[in-house]
Amino acid sequence: MTKNKVSSDSNWAFGPIALSFEEIKPHLLISNITEPEVIKLVTEMSVKFTKKREQIADYVFEHRHVSAYASFYLPTNMPKLEFLLSKLPANILEDFKNRPFIDFGCGPGTFSLAWKKLLHIPAHVEMIGVDSSQIMLDQATKIMGGFFPKEKYSAVRKYSEKKSNSVLFFGHSINEMGIERAQDNIMTIDPEYVMWIEPGTSDLFPELLKLRENLLEHYDILYPCPSNAKCPSNWCHQVLRTSHEPSIERLSQLVSLDRKILPMTAHVYKRKTKVATLPSAATVIRYIQETKFSFEYEVCFAEEGENKNVIIEIQKKHLDKNQEKAFKNSDVGEKLNFTVEKVIGAKYRVRLT
Repeated sequence: MTKNKVSSDSNWAFGPIALSFEEIKPHLLISNITEPEVIKLVTEMSVKFTKKREQIADYVFEHRHVSAYASFYLPTNMPKLEFLLSKLPANILEDFKNRPFIDFGCGPGTFSLAWKKLLHIPAHVEMIGVDSSQIMLDQATKIMGGFFPKEKYSAVRKYSEKKSNSVLFFGHSINEMGIERAQDNIMTIDPEYVMWIEPGTSDLFPELLKLRENLLEHYDILYPCPSNAKCPSNWCHQVLRTSHEPSIERLSQLVSLDRKILPMTAHVYKRKTKVATLPSAATVIRYIQETKFSFEYEVCFAEEGENKNVIIEIQKKHLDKNQEKAFKNSDVGEKLNFTVEKVIGAKYRVRLT
């Protein structure tokens, strides 16, 4: 379950997404898969993800591997979307609810399911999953049908229709298809919103930065950047610290994979309008330290038409006990509103607003 500790721009009542192994099992392609099988297969897959990337696609061709993947990675990746959505204003979330959702690289339906649950998406709204693996599409269809049995989920291997009122979402798929294919899909579909949650690696970031620059011709960025100005970072990502349902925590321990700390690179864009988009709150990009009297962070914020990375100091004397506790557990990627009280060398002393 995601803990939005410092701030939530949305104040939105998200639907519950925590799932146990037993809740997921009936909706797996191999519904009688056992915990020992899951442990064995997830362990094999994790080696391929990290050490044998030339074999990374092998797991999508076999039902038991896909079932094991879904039982572990689906519930542990879903909180990433809750984290991202919590950083957006309520009017944007409300606008999402009735728009077609296109999940490009949907896998077993991880973010389709999270989107549907978190935003309370009405039954009439079109939900489309796109994936090159038919077995993954079969798994996504079974999972979506299992949790929403009376609602339609379209699972297709290719999608090339213009749907200008849609939300186009990439979940861990741009890193596989490359930015050229991703951009081609964006141009073809021409969505109202473009979103992604991708691995939070330094290798991928320069590629995503190129895609950001290309998108800014037609879109405004809503998250994480405070404005459309040039990115000042060599590597910008978010880190979610979360927890999961006990049976999923148990699986994590048995496969020796930490799924409580989830790095990612998450972006949200909206089609430009004639009304200029105002700069948003600053984004925490790095925790510096906690002292006896203050918290220090590196943040990205908009000032004089530029996005700047600066060190801020937040004095504890201006925080109540709940705020101080929240800052002790805050995530990289949180949004902060503040006014600058004093500039001390390269450090900004600020007060939250």
